[in-house]
Amino acid sequence: MIFKQTWLTVSDNTNVRWLQIFHLYKGFYRKSTKIGFFIKGSARVVEPPRVEYKGFKFKFNKKGDICRGLIIRSKYNVFRIDGSSIFFNSNNTILLKKKQEVKSKYLYGPVSNELKRKKFLSLFTYTF
Repeated sequence: MIFKQTWLTVSDNTNVRWLQIFHLYKGFYRKSTKIGFFIKGSARVVEPPRVEYKGFKFKFNKKGDICRGLIIRSKYNVFRIDGSSIFFNSNNTILLKKKQEVKSKYLYGPVSNELKRKKFLSLFTYTF
């Protein structure tokens, strides 16, 4: 379970490394969320842009920018219908654009099948 004020690591190749959640979607009084749900957070730890990206028109985030994300991994157990459960070592998210498109070109690490949105599931190479 992931609550407000939780710090998440970002597992894609954007320049944001840590994100602090301040809003959970799907209900105004929502207390916690899990894998496959959207969040809104503030960029807390940001890497500076590399020199080779200077010529491209790619928007970099600054510290304090508001980012929208999708939770892809959590430490809390997710119980499946067949009786098995799955959990990860850390809480991770990926950043999204406005229209639910992934902001980056590359994603790090495994993703569970609890992401029921086929649009997102096709982006990941390894699922278990």
